[in-house]
Amino acid sequence: MKINRPSILVLFSATLIAAGQTKTASEPSPKPLPALTYYIAIRARTCESRAVKFDGASNLPHGATLAITVSEPYQDAFKDYSEDSYISVDSKGFFKGEVPAKTGVNFRGRLILIANFKTYKPKQREDVLRLVGRIGEKLGGLENPQAQYLSGNYQILQAVDVTPSCGEGVTQPTN
Repeated sequence: MKINRPSILVLFSATLIAAGQTKTASEPSPKPLPALTYYIAIRARTCESRAVKFDGASNLPHGATLAITVSEPYQDAFKDYSEDSYISVDSKGFFKGEVPAKTGVNFRGRLILIANFKTYKPKQREDVLRLVGRIGEKLGGLENPQAQYLSGNYQILQAVDVTPSCGEGVTQPTN
């Protein structure tokens, strides 16, 4: 039996309607879609010569602590413009804060804001380690594009954003 394309499309549409699964592209999903792995999303909100303000979201466990740094690529590594600032993920999965510049250093535009989640620096809470693993082995491994492997089979998560112009009279809105 030969079925042409329009017939298949009508049959498929009728099946979806019958199943009550019709939905337009503009309708919001009734519930959030689950992430396949853990993630971090970070955004540099404003940048002045001495501080970068940021916010972000993550599905890491409540209380997981992130290390936030401002750097720039330099040869095969990064040149840090700040020390690590530590911020914890709240119960709703959000975080926000500020990273101060190192003493004697001023931020400038086009630096990189880096958020790292490591199980060992800073030391994470026991309830967080139970969920992500002592060496991060439950972070998603090769399936997670943010996961990186370090020596000792440690896994970390890393997310980055580019800072806006810093201290040059131009900042992003704070809302």
